[in-house]
Amino acid sequence: MNIKVATFNLAAGEHPDCSAINRLCVESGIQILGAQELDRFSRRLPFDMPALVAGSKYRVAYAPVMPLMGGEYGIALLADQQLEAPSVYPYTVFGEEPRVFQHANYDNGRVRLSVYNTHLSFETMAIRQQQARELLTAIREDSAANIVVFGDFNMDQSHDEWQVFNKSLTRLNGGDGQWFNSFVGRDEAMKVYEIDNIMVSSNIRVVSRELVPTLLSDHRMFAAELEVPEY
Repeated sequence: MNIKVATFNLAAGEHPDCSAINRLCVESGIQILGAQELDRFSRRLPFDMPALVAGSKYRVAYAPVMPLMGGEYGIALLADQQLEAPSVYPYTVFGEEPRVFQHANYDNGRVRLSVYNTHLSFETMAIRQQQARELLTAIREDSAANIVVFGDFNMDQSHDEWQVFNKSLTRLNGGDGQWFNSFVGRDEAMKVYEIDNIMVSSNIRVVSRELVPTLLSDHRMFAAELEVPEY
């Protein structure tokens, strides 16, 4: 069965239009979204951003990372089905901000997926590599047949940073040498801009992948159509 998925850093600090993000996801046919940089009831965004992005189409599993401006800041998984057993795991190392990865199970009656979502630290390669190893430990211990990983990995110094994942997962951004420039802001500290990715277990076939044009964030939505074995 084919399923449409995406990862998207929503840049809460840019005061995004949450209703427009929801429409973009619905119109793009997204069934599962890994989202990063969402606020809940902060002074800069005094509302439930994950709920507004979800709208009536999606169920949401929100993973708060830290308190921010009287509210919370975090990441979220959104899906067209109820996500089962959502959980949050903090990394043992991080930079200025705590970082986590989240996990949940997706089942639409035909396919089952074990899904992960994360946002790695931006400060140093060493921190990111340790976070990647902790994420990989969880994935390797996962007995699910079908695994999908979403994230803003902030691997902005070299494409070689991604090699940590090469033996375990199929990377959709850059895995075959074709890179998608997902960050459209500009930062003098960054050397490469292909920092958002989706990764899958080897039994999932990649049908297509694309950057979805939008001005709703300083990132672009990175989307893919996947062929997942049915149960």
